[in-house]
Formats: sequence, structure tokens, C-alpha cells
Amino acid sequence: MSSEEPAQVVDSLASPEGPAGVDANGTAAAAEAEAAAADRQRKHIEKSGSDDESGGDEEGEAAKNARIATNQQLDEIDNTHRNRQELEEKLDKIIKKPKARRSRRDEDDLEQFLDEKILRLKDEMNVAAQIDVDTLNKRLETGDNSLIAMQKVKLLPKVESVLSKAHLADTILDNNLLQSVRIWLEPLPDGSLPSFEIQKSLFAALEKLPIKTEHLKESGLGRVIIFYTKSKRVEPPLARLADRLIAEWTRPIIGASDNYRDKRILQLEFDAEKMRRKAALDSAKSRKKKAGKKATAHGSTSQSLYEQAAARRNRAAAPAPTTTDYKYAPTSNLNPTSGPSRIAGVGSSLNNSEMYKRLTSRLQKSKRSK
Repeated sequence: MSSEEPAQVVDSLASPEGPAGVDANGTAAAAEAEAAAADRQRKHIEKSGSDDESGGDEEGEAAKNARIATNQQLDEIDNTHRNRQELEEKLDKIIKKPKARRSRRDEDDLEQFLDEKILRLKDEMNVAAQIDVDTLNKRLETGDNSLIAMQKVKLLPKVESVLSKAHLADTILDNNLLQSVRIWLEPLPDGSLPSFEIQKSLFAALEKLPIKTEHLKESGLGRVIIFYTKSKRVEPPLARLADRLIAEWTRPIIGASDNYRDKRILQLEFDAEKMRRKAALDSAKSRKKKAGKKATAHGSTSQSLYEQAAARRNRAAAPAPTTTDYKYAPTSNLNPTSGPSRIAGVGSSLNNSEMYKRLTSRLQKSKRSK
């Protein structure tokens, strides 16, 4: 390479146009640079847009989750409120449950069922009593002591269970079950009384039933109960119970009251001065009479034979009990509410609380003194 060539190269580079080859290459490079810059700007814009979109998506997802959580909480609150309301409604229905009115048809069916039940029991009682009577008659005819009448005893628990039910009292009386009770209480063909358990159970049931006069007339039970009051073979407790039943049943017939306040008491005016004069006159007459041997010999009309014999032998006679009936009963003219009240003791007007306080205070004083 000669020395002129570097000078030419330098001159070409220093010239404003430059060489022709260099101008084409520079234009291409500038275009590429601009394209790269535009590409970088586009990528930057796309990246920023994608970042904005991703941020918006995240914010939308969070809001959506918040809405879902809020809706779930509201649903839970609604379910809780709904369950509580349902529970309160159930409690109100249980507490304030209206009584179902029984229809007339149901009442008629129930009455018919109870009537049939009592009638079946009545038939069973009559059959059992007849079997026992036949068994006893056969034993009397054959002399076989192994024959025992046990049908009524076997049926007794069922009869006692029905008679003890208070809600069946009217049904029992209306269907005349007392007639079968009378048959069970009647003496047996051999003259013996029914079993003591039968007597005790039936008498206890009769005491609880509201028996009226028409029921006694229809069943004929009164005659058998009167027999139990007069028979000496009846146990004393049952005899007393029979007396109470007769007194209770006859009271409405004679119009008597069971209240002692309604008792009619015969009154007689009493003159104390007249009574004193009469007593003095009687004592004067008695002094004039001859006493001693003559009175002892002849005796008194009021003395018994035993007392007269003891008087003749100059011996003491054992006192004999006398039955005294009073025609006039004494009446009290004292008013318990008037006058000063008693402090304590029998008949005190203090009520239980006041007496309790006084007794408590006395006990405390005695403890303190000790």
C-alpha cells in the first residue's frame, strides 16, 4: 500500500458526504436502530399493560372472594336465625298445644267399649259364682272334700282392678255390676261365708263407689250388707265397715245429715231455783223413810237379782254397767270468739305460728341459762 492511499482514506472520511458505500450502510443501521427502539417501546407498553391487567385481575379476585365470604356469612346467619325460629315455633306448639276436642263419635265409641268391658266382667263373675256353687253342691252330695271352689278367688284380682278405677265408677253402677258383687258376697250353699279376701276386697271397693238408692234397689245389695252387720261370723272390721255403709246409704232415705252441726238437739228450760227446792224436798222425804234392815230385806225395784242376793248376805256386789240414754243434751251458751283469749294450753286461741314462736323462744332461753 502506498503513502497516498491513507491520505485518500482520511480525506474521504473527513468529507461531509463520505464515501458512497458508507452512506448505504448507515441508513440501514439507523433503520434497524429505530425498529429496535420501536420494538423495545412496544414490548415496554405490552409489559406495562400486562402488569396492569394482572393487577386488575388480582384485585377482582380479592373482591370476589370477599363477596363470597360475605355471602357465606349472611347464609350462616340466615340459617342460624331460621333454625332458632323453627325451634321457637316447635316449643310454642308443645307448650301451647291446644287440646284436641274429642268428637261425639269417639266419645260414644269409648262409652260403648267401657260398657262392653263391664258387661263381660259381669258375665265372668256370674259364671265363676255358679261354678263355685255347683262345685260345693257336688262336694255335699258326694262327700268328696278334694273339690274346692276356687273360681271366684282366681277372678278376684281382675274384679278388684276394675272396681278400684275411679273413672269406671259410673259405668259400673249403670251396668248393674253391683248385682254380681251381691252374688259373690252371699253365703254359700253349705252355709259358709265367702273367702275373707273376697269380703275384704269387695267391701273396700263398695266404700269408694258413689252408690245411690236406685242402685241398691236394682242390685239388691242392701239386704246382703245388712246380713253382714248382724252375722256373728263376720270379722269385726268388716262388720264395722258394713255398719258404716248402711248408715251412709240410709242417710239420704231418712233425710239425715252427716254434719254434727245439723243435729237436732232437744232443749229444755232449766230453773236452778226450782231444782234446788226439789232437791231439798227429796232429801227431806228420804230422811223420813225407814232405812236399814227393812229396806235391805225388801230390796229395791231398781236392783238386780244379783244385787238383792248380795244385800241379803251382807256382801258387796260388783258394779254392773248400765246403759243410759239421755233425752235432752246439754247445750253450751259460751261464745269461743268473745272474751280474752287463753295464753296457751288446751283450747288456746293462738295459732300454730304464734305457739311455735313462743316455744322456740322458751327453748332458746333455757339453752342460754344452761
